[in-house]
Amino acid sequence: MLLQKYHENKEALMQIGKEALAESRRLGLPLSAKDLENERKNRAEHEHEERVPTLMRQ
Repeated sequence: MLLQKYHENKEALMQIGKEALAESRRLGLPLSAKDLENERKNRAEHEHEERVPTLMRQ
């Protein structure tokens, strides 16, 4: 139960971060190097997940 809540909260916080980055870009605010690095890592992970066949993820 706690592990499930942890994953839900982690996903929610990641979504909030993505929205904050998008809003910063929209407003023309500078992004930190750490934000850009985290964004690159998230994109790479997401692209890797898309390439892994569904059967392997189960």
